[in-house]
Amino acid sequence: MAAGPGRKARSRSRGLREQSVTQDHSGPLGTELVSSFAGFHELMPNRVQELLLVSSLYESFILEEDGLLTDLINSEYLELNLSHAPRVTHVSTGEEALKVIRERPVDLVISMTRLGGWNVSEFAEAVKRIKPALPVIVLADEPHELARHGELHRQTAVDRVLVWNGDAKILLAIIKLVEDRLNVEHDTSVGDVRVIILVENSVRFYSTYIPLIYGEVMKLTQSLIAQGLNHTQRLLRQRARPKILLAATYEEAWDLYVKYRDHLLGVISDVRFPRNGRLDPQAGLEFTGQIRTQAPHLPVLLQSSDASFAAQADRLNACFLHKKSWTLLQDLRNFLLANLGFGDFVFKLPDGREVGRASDLRSLAEMIAVIPEESLAFHAKHNHFSNWLMARSEFELASRIRPRKVSEFANLADVRVYLLRTLGEFRESSRSGVITVFSPETFDPQSAFTRIGGGSMGGKARGLAFIGTLLRRSGLRQRFSQVPVAVPHSAALGTDVFNSFLDENQLRPLAARDEDGETIASAFLAARLPREVRHDLSVFLQSVRYPLAVRSSSLLEDSQDQPFAGIYSTHMIPNN
Repeated sequence: MAAGPGRKARSRSRGLREQSVTQDHSGPLGTELVSSFAGFHELMPNRVQELLLVSSLYESFILEEDGLLTDLINSEYLELNLSHAPRVTHVSTGEEALKVIRERPVDLVISMTRLGGWNVSEFAEAVKRIKPALPVIVLADEPHELARHGELHRQTAVDRVLVWNGDAKILLAIIKLVEDRLNVEHDTSVGDVRVIILVENSVRFYSTYIPLIYGEVMKLTQSLIAQGLNHTQRLLRQRARPKILLAATYEEAWDLYVKYRDHLLGVISDVRFPRNGRLDPQAGLEFTGQIRTQAPHLPVLLQSSDASFAAQADRLNACFLHKKSWTLLQDLRNFLLANLGFGDFVFKLPDGREVGRASDLRSLAEMIAVIPEESLAFHAKHNHFSNWLMARSEFELASRIRPRKVSEFANLADVRVYLLRTLGEFRESSRSGVITVFSPETFDPQSAFTRIGGGSMGGKARGLAFIGTLLRRSGLRQRFSQVPVAVPHSAALGTDVFNSFLDENQLRPLAARDEDGETIASAFLAARLPREVRHDLSVFLQSVRYPLAVRSSSLLEDSQDQPFAGIYSTHMIPNN
């Protein structure tokens, strides 16, 4: 939401919605299933799968001792639940590297500065002659090397120079930085993915910032994955993480801003960097001033070694970081959390006092319902709601909220009603026809269908879930809005739960013997469910506030030859 008239906002999430409705999800009722996640399948088409590392034998020994480098990269990917960890090929000379590039697919070249008889700039030029689009990144690991090679990317075929500090996170950051450049144009067009611009010409500083920013982006992604509705949707959210684009000059930064201004989460900029080929001590202030003429509320962080620029940053409605501060990295992290939507949504009054927090859509709606009108107006006028949602890949919901202006409503009470209704409709539509995976931490009592435990579901559970999908596809709710048609909210235990129950209570031998039904039933009733399942059921029962029907659901109950339907009892409990 915005405060008033301004540059006409184009339809957010346009490409994502087009991807959704053009896919064929026709069901038996002849209608389409429109999924807000459909466009996510198209994101991140270009990945670094083959990494070529060029370094001296000594550097190779340090990096590859006991497979250290490969293990570091793989462990980072596993820790962050990322797929497609690249395969690392190591060579120790420029000639070997060029031979590999000619003969095999290579997506990224990372070169240390010691290449025997080769100069790194000459090596990069040789690489580009073979494959002009192949990215070449140089890692400098000593201060004197940084001083000698720091400007390579502005003078030669080297794409970027970074500092190697022995931390594998810099390697992960390089891979993601390259992938973001390769995918940003496609992903912003298809999926309305968000962008963060980092403007910094100091190799040492951006080599420190980039891993930190990616670390926070990945943490945010992991928190969103935990909130995902099912396993597929969790994985798809990874592809929609914000892209980070690095610029080292005013011209490069402005080009990125103009191209991606409709997709920006925020800008992090140095104050002093090159402009028109010369170092401009106030380029960052000029850059921010130009941004403010078009985007007065876009989060901007200015940073400098000169603390006197803090006042000028404040006049530009920008945050400020002092590069010589002992808390520099923590301050940068705080900016990401507080201003770019990486943390909780912090509800504040115009004077800065905090009045509440929200960590997900459910708590966001709960807080919007009770916060003071002053806080509601403050956040609505500055697009805080849509910015926070965009950082969380909720592009469709953000696209509904962002174009609406506070001035369009008669009063703030109507703004509150609109936000609550929009959030409620979105949450209901996103859950409808979807089997969510139960989590004690993130369970939403309004989920239409929840699965506890892994494995398959029985016939009744499958049938209820299928009917829910049919209702969603049929459009009955839209055609007969005055008649509530719904499947009761349901939870199903997967077959893995039953198998664990049998094994932990040693019931398989008894079930296999030809015992009478009462003996088997007594043994089963005396047994206990697995501890984790008991905990999940306890959380579920504490969360829901409606009567429950407890019923068996068998894999074979719908078999035409030996159906089990109607054999077992249904137990009704008031659950009050």
